[in-house]
Amino acid sequence: MTTPHRSNLDDMHGVWTALVTPFRADQQIDWDAFEKLLALQDEAGVTGVVIAGTTGESPTLSVQEKLSLIRKARAFLSPRTRLMAGTGDNNTQQSIELSRLAQDSGADSLLVVTPPYNKPSTAGLVQHYKAIAQAVDIPLCLYHVPGRTAHMLQVEQLAEVCEAAGIKAVKEASGDLAFFARSQMRTKGTFLSGDDPTYLASLAVGGKGIISVASNIFPRAFVALTNAFFHGDIERSQAIFQTLLPAIDVLFCEVNPCPLKAALAGLNLCKNILRLPLAPISEANNVHVRAVIGATQATLKRILADA
Repeated sequence: MTTPHRSNLDDMHGVWTALVTPFRADQQIDWDAFEKLLALQDEAGVTGVVIAGTTGESPTLSVQEKLSLIRKARAFLSPRTRLMAGTGDNNTQQSIELSRLAQDSGADSLLVVTPPYNKPSTAGLVQHYKAIAQAVDIPLCLYHVPGRTAHMLQVEQLAEVCEAAGIKAVKEASGDLAFFARSQMRTKGTFLSGDDPTYLASLAVGGKGIISVASNIFPRAFVALTNAFFHGDIERSQAIFQTLLPAIDVLFCEVNPCPLKAALAGLNLCKNILRLPLAPISEANNVHVRAVIGATQATLKRILADA
């Protein structure tokens, strides 16, 4: 059993990267590329990485692959970089089993999505999250992403679930800033944005950080943006965000993580290979993604050099 890194686990503020899972041409995990991706995040000083989330193509990963990714990440990352593992499922018992295994493999916290498709009631959600929380000794982050789950919670519903189950953090990815603000005001725990395009705005209404897709490519910029905001340099945080926004937008020109994989391949960080049912983006979009990412990198290099 791997002992989780436990310092300040309740403090989930800052930049977390929802890491992709790189694959080789034979569809197996590309461990060399995985190390390159981890190194980029570690060196940028992110708070942590999320392994086996949706951006990591979790529906296509076996349990053993997820655990291998967690073990590899924990062994490779410096002790300061935390590790959150995606263990949510619409089968509570399976989520409990995976959560226990993820904890034993070195996860510091768990990302648990609201159960998709079966769309439980508030009572069902409370019991679901309670059962998982009671099965492990590490914090849970509730993942609210109605665009993926077709389950939009109400403000009071989210607050009740979090309080009853002892949820430490919420990844709120509806993209609805009014909902984010009202939920953050009503709910205990740390609110993290799960929606890159509204990240800066989410900080203004009480957010404490992000679980990001675009930080796979731009971790240093996201860390600089976040630090600038919390140190009162709003103008600098705005400048960085405005530079990032075209890249953020292009990374969602098709379903995530397909454009992201194309962008990372253009940077020689991993191959542009996904597991079915996901497929590579169109050639036209591929050309556009690489052009926008390149232009964004060039501008950010000048902005960040001013620090």
